[in-house]
Amino acid sequence: MAPPTVRDIMAFHTIDRRVYETLVAHGSDPSVARNAVSLFMWIEQIGVDVITQIITVNNPSVIFTLMAEVEAVMHCLRQEDDALNSYVEIPLISSLTQNAIDIRFFNFHKDVILRGLANIIDGVGKVIFDDNLYELLRAFEVEQERARRGLREGRPVVPSELAAVYNPRVVVPSAEDVRSMFITFSKGFPIKREQINDYFTERWGDCIDRVMMERTPLGGSPMYGRIVFKTESFIGLILNGERVVKFNINGRQLWARKYVPRSAVAT
Repeated sequence: MAPPTVRDIMAFHTIDRRVYETLVAHGSDPSVARNAVSLFMWIEQIGVDVITQIITVNNPSVIFTLMAEVEAVMHCLRQEDDALNSYVEIPLISSLTQNAIDIRFFNFHKDVILRGLANIIDGVGKVIFDDNLYELLRAFEVEQERARRGLREGRPVVPSELAAVYNPRVVVPSAEDVRSMFITFSKGFPIKREQINDYFTERWGDCIDRVMMERTPLGGSPMYGRIVFKTESFIGLILNGERVVKFNINGRQLWARKYVPRSAVAT
């Protein structure tokens, strides 16, 4: 199988590019729009489809609200004050994710998210957010259409920049990232770290490296956590091909999903 070209990557990420162009057209700074689309792409990596919903939005006020919430998320990722971050609300992003994600999710997983965003921007983002490449593509497609309609002689030649083999930056995920499973609790019904460890250990043996729990203000209940397994294979055994699996631990529900960092080809 032939390696993908730059043009192939552009075709694969058509919707991501359209979202980026929509945000810029509505007044977002290109760097801010780039960060927003990278964030949406990262969310897709945990099995939550948001890009296809965002692409249908054209209402300027909704886009303004969405970008304000993205900025709140980016601020959360940059800050060290977990207590302050916990009081920020992002209702639009939460609704797009079927309430699977709120600001506390981003706050708890900020280390993984920041690594993931950097990998997207430095990897496939080098193509998606390159305006010059898309100008070349549009000009080529115009000439293709002219040739189809008999308005020019011969078929246009694909520009060398688009025909080049895509050589991505080699992205090496953190060893912990590929062994991590994100967990969510029912609001007000958290599960103790020891109970989670015992549940999985009883069923799959000595499989857990560590369990991390969200830190909350005094009296607050954690909603998010992360399980780091000793090997990645345990995650495949536990999820068994599903994107999200619900467990019942001591009468309380826990939802688990695998985090899939972008691979070395970053497509």
